Amino acid sequence: MIPRACLRITIALTAFSLIALGLCPNCLAQKTLAWKFRKGSVTNLLIEQDTNLQLENAGTAKLATNQTQQLQTTNISWIVKDISPQGLASIEQTLHRVQLDLKSSVGNFVVDTSNNQPLTGLGEVMAKGIRPLAGARFLVKTKSDGEVAEVVIPEDVKNKLNEGSGALSVAGLKEIAANGTLRFPTKLIDVGENWTAQYDMDMPPFGKLIVNTTYQYLGEENLTGKVLDRIKATTAVRVADPISNSGLKLTSQESGGMVWFDNSRGMIDHSEFKQEMSMKLVKPSQDPTKPSLDLKQVIKQTMKLRYTPQQ
Repeated sequence: MIPRACLRITIALTAFSLIALGLCPNCLAQKTLAWKFRKGSVTNLLIEQDTNLQLENAGTAKLATNQTQQLQTTNISWIVKDISPQGLASIEQTLHRVQLDLKSSVGNFVVDTSNNQPLTGLGEVMAKGIRPLAGARFLVKTKSDGEVAEVVIPEDVKNKLNEGSGALSVAGLKEIAANGTLRFPTKLIDVGENWTAQYDMDMPPFGKLIVNTTYQYLGEENLTGKVLDRIKATTAVRVADPISNSGLKLTSQESGGMVWFDNSRGMIDHSEFKQEMSMKLVKPSQDPTKPSLDLKQVIKQTMKLRYTPQQ
């Protein structure tokens, strides 16, 4: 989840190359996209996630159909601590604040890591998993193409995560940091050109997920006085090693969005993603006197990210 910074290449054209470009007009669209790292630079990241969960019951168990609406806002900062001679950037990332506003059939509550307001029931459980994240810092070492080389989580952060309710584990934080980065080809690309990125993710109770994202470069757009590069992203998820006898299946998944990349600054300006996922849990009863389970859950999520350099 955690992006980096870039290098914009300018191409000096000789009289000969101008003639060549006249014969090949598409070459004008070619460019290199990359993160640009500056030691000491600070970027503030705001993430807004709006999630709707719909649970439907088709089994004999008397479970009520319900809907949950969840809005989560996360504030993160990145500080480039060092850059190696090979161009590897060490970026300290700090989770400053997490706010969760949840409305469901079992109750409504708000968790905010900026206060310790007492909660009960599900709110208390969620707070135990979220509040330890406030102030957590970890180091992500990243290449200019967006590939993450290493994620270093300090022992105190590991302890905080282990003390929580399991909302986010040490392994989960590493996976998010290492695999959620926008990666670029290390070559010139044309408008309309595609490239892919793939990673594995352990996701109980499904098992191992294979996440494959296809990116497409759509060219430049002048937006609010800035020239930004638009990149379309489409993600497909499949279960590689399902956990046997879990009864849980991923029946459909569709997600995609748009990234606006500031190539002169070497940083994402903002991005928007939408995802819809359907899951089914089927547990036939081995006892005729007990009900069977046949549950369908549909998750719809919109996520917006905005990156602001600190002046």
